[in-house]
Amino acid sequence: MTMARLLCAVAVVGVGMMGASAREVVNFDFGWRHELGNGVPPPPPGPPRSCAAVENGSNWGSGGHMVKASSASDCCSQCALDVSCNCWDFNPTSDQCYTKQICTFKVPADRVTGKFPPPPPTPPMPKVPPQSAKDFNDTSWLQVNAPHDMLIAQPYAPTNTKQMAFIARNVGWYRKSFAIPQEWKGQAIYIYFEGVFHETTIWLNGQQIDFHDAGYTSWWVRLDSTQYLQYGADTNVLSVFVNASTGTGWWYEGGGLIRHMQLVMANDVHIAPFGSWVHTNGSTFTTETTLQNFGAAAMSVTVRATISNASSGVVQQVATSSPVSVAASGVSSTIVLSLPCPKCRLWTVQSPTLYTATFDVISTDAVIDSINITTGMRDVRWDADTGLYINEERIKMRGFCDHSNFGGVGGAVPDRVQLFRAQALRSVGGNAWRMAHNPPSLSRLDYMDALGMLALDENRDYGGNHGQGGMTDESVDQELVDMAAMVQRDRSHPSVIWWSFCNEVGCNNESAAQSFREIAKLWDPTRAVTQNHHGTSLSSDYLDVQGFSHKSSSEFSSFHAANPTKPMAATECCSCMSQRGIDEDMCPHPADGGCGGCKDPGTCPVFYNNNIGECTSKQVIESDSLDYVAGTFVWSGFDYLGEARGWPQNTKCRGTVADVAGFTKETAYWLKSVWQANISKSDKGRPLNSASGFSGADTDWTVFIIETWVASPNGPNRTINVYSNCPTIQLELNGKVVGVQNIPFFGMATFTVPFVEGTLTAHGLDGGGKPVAQYSIGTVGVAAAILLTIDAPSGITGTGSELVADGEDTAMLRATIVDAKGVEVPFASQNVTFKVLSGPGVVWATHNGDPANDSPSGAPWTPAYHGLARAFIRSTSDHATTPEHRQRLRQIDLDSNVHVAAPEETADPDPIVVEVSADGGFTAHVSIPMTASLDQLPMAVAMREGSQ
Repeated sequence: MTMARLLCAVAVVGVGMMGASAREVVNFDFGWRHELGNGVPPPPPGPPRSCAAVENGSNWGSGGHMVKASSASDCCSQCALDVSCNCWDFNPTSDQCYTKQICTFKVPADRVTGKFPPPPPTPPMPKVPPQSAKDFNDTSWLQVNAPHDMLIAQPYAPTNTKQMAFIARNVGWYRKSFAIPQEWKGQAIYIYFEGVFHETTIWLNGQQIDFHDAGYTSWWVRLDSTQYLQYGADTNVLSVFVNASTGTGWWYEGGGLIRHMQLVMANDVHIAPFGSWVHTNGSTFTTETTLQNFGAAAMSVTVRATISNASSGVVQQVATSSPVSVAASGVSSTIVLSLPCPKCRLWTVQSPTLYTATFDVISTDAVIDSINITTGMRDVRWDADTGLYINEERIKMRGFCDHSNFGGVGGAVPDRVQLFRAQALRSVGGNAWRMAHNPPSLSRLDYMDALGMLALDENRDYGGNHGQGGMTDESVDQELVDMAAMVQRDRSHPSVIWWSFCNEVGCNNESAAQSFREIAKLWDPTRAVTQNHHGTSLSSDYLDVQGFSHKSSSEFSSFHAANPTKPMAATECCSCMSQRGIDEDMCPHPADGGCGGCKDPGTCPVFYNNNIGECTSKQVIESDSLDYVAGTFVWSGFDYLGEARGWPQNTKCRGTVADVAGFTKETAYWLKSVWQANISKSDKGRPLNSASGFSGADTDWTVFIIETWVASPNGPNRTINVYSNCPTIQLELNGKVVGVQNIPFFGMATFTVPFVEGTLTAHGLDGGGKPVAQYSIGTVGVAAAILLTIDAPSGITGTGSELVADGEDTAMLRATIVDAKGVEVPFASQNVTFKVLSGPGVVWATHNGDPANDSPSGAPWTPAYHGLARAFIRSTSDHATTPEHRQRLRQIDLDSNVHVAAPEETADPDPIVVEVSADGGFTAHVSIPMTASLDQLPMAVAMREGSQ
């Protein structure tokens, strides 16, 4: 569960008398001091890498990325400029150049090749770094709050690796001063880390207490078992060194305290970390509770499980029939309880009813420990011929794959932004989301639970060498630990319907598949397992569902014929690059290195155009049209930082729904036309979505012109493309019909129209020739004003109506450059500056969606890109959590820049007033409404949205 939900849960810990040492959970995100680097100036850059060592008749390395090169020396030079490239090869016959990271071997080949020597090793960190000392002076360090990406504020530079968005990998320190209440002495005390990227070393008061080597998995660090923890008035200092100089992927992963943290106190006898979960078969809840006893003597307790509905009404409750003895010294016991609930409402895509499972540990009539878990009643079945069934209703998965980064905030994606992302996917008919390629932040799964989306939860890889895709060597055993951690953490989520072991090259070590199946089934025997890779029987034999990455219908057909009892899904599909706002006439020849034909300085540098409807349709239909393929996961829903194709592009442009800043891309309307408007609302897999702020209202017909009505730089005619599920499109210019076209299934209409200023309208006609929908664009004037609006929280994006004053909630603002008629100016690129004038907020980050945007992410300004700019405004006060929790925060946090209201304060804080200004003298203001009501937390909003 998310931070806010966890804090809410502690106020009500179960039915019965509260024990003196019942569990407390306190937000641990505030009050960190941070310094990037290791306190030692980096060495000066060495000389440029030389291309002297060139070999003929060989080929170093494997895989790689093809780049443009005119000769072997040009190929070598391109590798030399890319710090992630270690070797290269050039084919003089085809002029193909490959730059590579994996260079462990050389084979004979008709190539010209070369390999660069490894860089000098980084000086080792001192065994006892001075930054770990309790009395180290950190007052000059930055004050930050988690989630925090320590890398994203660094400048973009062509000397950094394109995989990491031309942002340097680095190391960094975090330190937090805090107090532990005296009354907690003698209890179990943990810090829960949801995720720190990448390798984390932790000191308490100068003594090392933990090391964690996985950047995406959650873990618990026990404090009370050390002799170093201080209680009462004494100050504790937690020092955290994060080594993000290495990574596990080829995209921007961020670094630092990228996810939430909690400080947890529990009785000596308590529910173990990740030790409780609930699963269902469609009519019965089964709870499993693992207890730990850190005391010196055994204790007899009763375990009670209660199922409650959304209005806190108890629908079922059961307890152990006799006391359970929990042995001393940390030995754990597991208690299984069955709660039949034949009248419980089922969790479905269209009506995702949620229940709360409360786990109470009771001793002498007092509750000594309690936790709440949100769950849903549902049954899942896979069929090799007809796909997926939820509660015996056939569901076709129409999904997306996405990484865990976002423009401006990097790897520290705020919770409300995650809700915004989920609602954007649902707005085009998406009902499934793949967590690529690692365990996600918990808020993504929470919102999918509430919204009725289907999650494919994915482990990083099988383990092995760098060929698995990362920069570090994780063993199979290490990855099995990560797989187990993911399953144990996420197994109560009703949205998670299957587990993925790995992705593509991460699945190369196929001999590990059996072990991964065994560990997944050990911790959760109820879910199917898959992988995003069709390998050999070494792995396929251990999969319940075969996953495929970028395969054709003929390959699906062949597999189905050879394996008639094995279900399958297109767990990744579609390789189409697009760029928001770039019409086909402006970029007639898309290319990684730059678009041929780009003549307007306001649109350069550009790489792709916005018309990938045909590209997407040809690939989606390969799997979407086959009954025995359970679903299709489009790569990707959003553009994402990293895996770039070359400077200055720092963002991968494969997003189909929105760009990296969350602005809707044109392909969203093609998806909406075939995955929402074209799907009957009686289809049990079709989301019922009220969020109209992304691509319009949920209607039976979609019509959208993807171009802007401006003159073409390449001649008198304009190419006009219309996405629609209407059988026929009639195009009118200034009221005169200029073309009529029928649209094939999964297709689009394309017209050539002489440009004349005025209004261009596409009318969608039904099968009888009756107009049923229309869309118009008009000639745009010069920039005359700027508008400032709220994208989240906003009712039209399904993300709420007020920002919660909890010190963490984050608003997404949209600045739009418009003409005198209020129409967005498509090529406006003025610099836009955001400023908080009043209220408890701060400008956290900015972005504009441009894949070549090199503005500082943490700056309060960014250029507009095609008329749009984004700002993230973060709350800086906590008025919303319970009075008891705020009192604890004021007691525990000793160096926080978040204002924590006194327990007796009950009034809502003032709104956050933000001003935006742009070159040309344009200004505008918006007031972000603030509330102390937890009913406006993103999860509460998601639950209301899902129940509509």
